[in-house]
Amino acid sequence: AQQAINLTFYHWGIHGWVVYVVVGLLLGFVSFRKGMPMTMKSCFYPLIGDKIYSWPGDMIDILSVITTLFGVCTSLGLGVVQVNAGMNYINPGIEKSVTNQVIIIWCITLIATISVVSGLGNGIRRISEICFTVGMFVLLAIFFLGDP
Repeated sequence: AQQAINLTFYHWGIHGWVVYVVVGLLLGFVSFRKGMPMTMKSCFYPLIGDKIYSWPGDMIDILSVITTLFGVCTSLGLGVVQVNAGMNYINPGIEKSVTNQVIIIWCITLIATISVVSGLGNGIRRISEICFTVGMFVLLAIFFLGDP
């Protein structure tokens, strides 16, 4: 258990969030102080100047979209394996298989697509409320129904 906690602190400690903080601060600075668009290429304005409005800036934006896509796909893939293992743990009749994992990916993608298409006020708000409610239910169920 101690090794798991140490590994969690290693991966999700302050150094894991520094990358997001630096990018957020830089985007906020160039957007609000310099009046530039809130895109990744704007962060490179101090380095390459007005070239951010030509092909180097476009390549930076394309690269940032591709790396974000890979990050989301990795998180989805790892999460699906965990969901499949959890479903198998709760109900051994549900086997750990690639077929079940593909079905889970399709379900998650369908829910996310419906949520995004519905917009911020309706879809994303509702899915956030549902996730919060389910999380509170699981927390309270473990708290009250768990081993003493």
